[in-house]
Amino acid sequence: MAQRTLGDPMVSTVRLFVDASYAIVVMALVGIVAGFATAGITGDTERSLHVASAMFVLTGVFLTIRLWRITRKSGRPQVDAAPSGG
Repeated sequence: MAQRTLGDPMVSTVRLFVDASYAIVVMALVGIVAGFATAGITGDTERSLHVASAMFVLTGVFLTIRLWRITRKSGRPQVDAAPSGG
């Protein structure tokens, strides 16, 4: 049986699934902690649900922007803005 390499589509699909799972776990953890902290401070369960939901979404936005910036930088070689003539 042949060993799978990193260039194999199945390996990259599994890695993508694992990375997405980690991201969702981090988003949920941040939301839960923020919700419990809000409930502990204010005692309002409705407000804590709103804060937990907002933190879940904001963490997702943050991770998406971070991933977008990382992938933009890695694929392009550095080019001078204005080549020097002379």
